[in-house]
Amino acid sequence: MTDQADPKRRSLIKGAISASTLALVASSGLLLPRRLLAHWPSDAFTAETVEDALLALLGEAEVADDKQISFKLGAPPSYAVNGASVPVEIRSELPNVERIAILVDKNPNPLAMSVDLTADVALPFKSMIKVAEDSEVIAVVRADGKLYRTSRDIAVDIGGCA
Repeated sequence: MTDQADPKRRSLIKGAISASTLALVASSGLLLPRRLLAHWPSDAFTAETVEDALLALLGEAEVADDKQISFKLGAPPSYAVNGASVPVEIRSELPNVERIAILVDKNPNPLAMSVDLTADVALPFKSMIKVAEDSEVIAVVRADGKLYRTSRDIAVDIGGCA
């Protein structure tokens, strides 16, 4: 053996220790992705009523029902065996869709999802939400600064929110 340590080996070991430490800190929640959470609408997600969530998320605006939005909920429609994974699908021919929000009236926190869209995103939009019990589910779409609202009722066998 030689008395001199290989500098490349030492550098590699230091890098591996640093990377594993950073991964451990990030996975423990001590290091949060601030850029990702910068626009987190905490007031909307912690609201206790649908009206409060809509006000915190979208501000005061007149919400109009519109037939230009197709909103499917559950599979089969209007029914979910397990409320922990309820499929939703939104289709629309509206130009310049900016935001989609899904609210569940009887959930502990009504705002289930809010998504800001760019011009590169094409509808239909499909996702999964949690539903606590039989409830009205509301879809709100903002397009060209105007709000469009539609809703569906869903029956749930097993609630998905604790």
